[in-house]
Amino acid sequence: MNSIIVIAGNTFREVIRDRILYGLVVFAVMLLLLSLALGQLSFDENLRLSANFGFTGIHIAVIVLAVFVGSSLVSKEIEKQTILTLLARPISRAEFILGKAFGLLLVLKVVAFGLALILSIFLALLDFSFTPVYLFAVAGILFEAAVLLSFAIFFGSFARPMMTVVFTVSVFLLGHWVETLHYFITRSQNDTFKVIGTVISYIIPNLESFNWREAPVYGINVEFSQVGMAFGSAMGWVTLLVAATVLIFRRRDFV
Repeated sequence: MNSIIVIAGNTFREVIRDRILYGLVVFAVMLLLLSLALGQLSFDENLRLSANFGFTGIHIAVIVLAVFVGSSLVSKEIEKQTILTLLARPISRAEFILGKAFGLLLVLKVVAFGLALILSIFLALLDFSFTPVYLFAVAGILFEAAVLLSFAIFFGSFARPMMTVVFTVSVFLLGHWVETLHYFITRSQNDTFKVIGTVISYIIPNLESFNWREAPVYGINVEFSQVGMAFGSAMGWVTLLVAATVLIFRRRDFV
């Protein structure tokens, strides 16, 4: 357990020092500022436009961080052969993967809630009415990012970084299309399409189930039970994918 905490701490510091992270934060802050500028152009919807663009900025920044950093962090250790030094120590491969995963999850949490704090300061200046749903919206972004991060780590255990990004972005796109796919399955008369569509809907997470970004903007209520179910679903996917990554990693030969 101590090894996992040490690796997680080193991973957190490594990513925080990475220029990619600062670039994403600057990008998100610029989006937030742009949202305020666009918000001032509209007479009635300025507050909603600002909140909408703000949540979009947080969503893009955290998802891009999960996909790109998650897809290269483990492969970077393999390419630089630093993994041989790490595994020569009394550290199991499972502890290495778990440490990396926990470290990156901590980074996502800090970035998501840090940007949400910046957005809340801007919105407070516009007399935005805050409710617990605001935190639920941020938590939904974090749940989605955690699932995509797990997919990136899983694909990164056997594929090159570029292909890992392609696979993970595909999961992102399909994950936001699963609900639409269910609709077409119920309407379709083609049995082959129904079978393929049903298989896809089982192996791809429904990322729209984490989407509450419009709820605080338009005053939509989100139940605690809904958040609890989404948290359970996200943790289920993370556990499954990290366990699969550990199994693949144990069989890999790095020499």
